[in-house]
Amino acid sequence: MLEIQQIQDGIYSCRLPAEPRYLDEIIKGFSRLEDAADTKKTHFFDGRYENIYPSREAFTEIEALLEVIFDCAQQILEKKQPLEISFWFNQMRPGHSTTLHTHDDGYELISGVYYLDVPDGSGDILMHLPEQVLKITPQSGVMLMFPPDLAHEVAQNLSTESRLSMAFNIGPTKDSTEY
Repeated sequence: MLEIQQIQDGIYSCRLPAEPRYLDEIIKGFSRLEDAADTKKTHFFDGRYENIYPSREAFTEIEALLEVIFDCAQQILEKKQPLEISFWFNQMRPGHSTTLHTHDDGYELISGVYYLDVPDGSGDILMHLPEQVLKITPQSGVMLMFPPDLAHEVAQNLSTESRLSMAFNIGPTKDSTEY
């Protein structure tokens, strides 16, 4: 069982048991698929696509990570039900940021982000809670999970390198009647 830490009500952190080689394989897989014909890209702002959706079928390197994410979600949700995931990558180059947003499109039970490559100074995630803005400095190999309706943004990447993360939403499978 993974060690999951509650940072704040509804916000969790988990360091995934990943060797540097494991992270490298996912990063290489993303690089291989980033410009593939079947990779979808959305949210074009400030000269970049914020969301990059590689084909899961072509991205075999991602499956072990998805299994761990599902395990964490089941523990946090305290439900044993069939779940599905949608995921996308965010490659944040120097000078870029991500605007305030939520992930609540209707089916999600939990959302999150897994940090693959995080140079120092590449942007904190800012969680907008009712009483405060919670600033979390990301780290490679660490995953955050939070309620889909929690507004959040990412501060400007002040480093000289790109940061790579994978965001996701998890909800019941389409044939599941339980929400």
